[in-house]
Amino acid sequence: MALNPSSVAEVATMLAEASAAGRRVLPVGGGTHLRQGRPSAVDEELSTHSLSRIVAHEPADLTVTVEGGASVVDLDAALGTAGQCWPQADVLPGATVGGVLAAAASGRARLRNGPVRDGLLEVVIATGDGRVVKAGGKTVKGVAGFDICRLMVGSMGSLGVICEVTLKLWPRPPAQAWFSVEGSNEECIAAAERVMASHHRPSALVLSPDALTVQLAGTPGDVIAPDGFTVTDEPARLIAHGLLRVGVPPTRLAEMVARLGRRPFEALVGVGVIDVGVESVKDIVDVRSHAIALDGHAIVVDGPVELRVDPWGPPPPGAALMNRIKATFDPAGILAPGRLVEAG
Repeated sequence: MALNPSSVAEVATMLAEASAAGRRVLPVGGGTHLRQGRPSAVDEELSTHSLSRIVAHEPADLTVTVEGGASVVDLDAALGTAGQCWPQADVLPGATVGGVLAAAASGRARLRNGPVRDGLLEVVIATGDGRVVKAGGKTVKGVAGFDICRLMVGSMGSLGVICEVTLKLWPRPPAQAWFSVEGSNEECIAAAERVMASHHRPSALVLSPDALTVQLAGTPGDVIAPDGFTVTDEPARLIAHGLLRVGVPPTRLAEMVARLGRRPFEALVGVGVIDVGVESVKDIVDVRSHAIALDGHAIVVDGPVELRVDPWGPPPPGAALMNRIKATFDPAGILAPGRLVEAG
């Protein structure tokens, strides 16, 4: 069964009714992150498709208020008319604003612009039991009790439905371009270190097997090829049977890459995030063991059911607290079953 609310009040009412009846609900935006977490049956999907309006754009304040189901592509086009952008998120077809935040899907330019949570000023959510909660502020984030804005980023719809947000914007760079160089992984990492140490301020340093691609943004005079690099297109996204997202301290990224063998990967140098293509549960176990040995972690962010039996690995130290927070926002436990890591 599909639920299609068109207002915050309707979302709250539908969730209150589902909570009272014990019906499990999966919030769905563009569906680009649905194969994340442990597979679990639900009774209803709640679509944010009809919550897609740009409520208010204040160019002078560099803010925009937008509903959670708004297309990231459409939002970017609208902001572009004012020479502005939401730089923490990649502009990908099918992605929605609420979905990007719920999945903590920070973009490739995180090195320069930070993660998506940094741009979230205010959020309006409907909790699992139908309460409407507003947190933050349209100009300065305020925190009293739970920092609900940060809690919602990465919550995967398990705490509430993101109905409306206010985002901090940035001026759109007058020029930006991608440049690449080929070489061994070791040579490419050394090249990345030279770029970071030079006068260039890279937005992204994307390492793939035997190639490094750099994004520069700024004035036309700033966007020039680093020594040894040539102009190229933005690298294609990694596509694999399953996708494991590894996080390690940025200083240990080179060690992690060296342990991947011949597996396909995309690593964000300077950030410490590596997407790794996996074919089997054994692949997941092997890569995860290497990540843990380097003080990191590895979670399955995409893949068929058989690769998502254990999507998270060992529970993080805060898992028990996360579960208590879940109980506060969703007392009946109806929202997004299987999408929040459980305490061991």
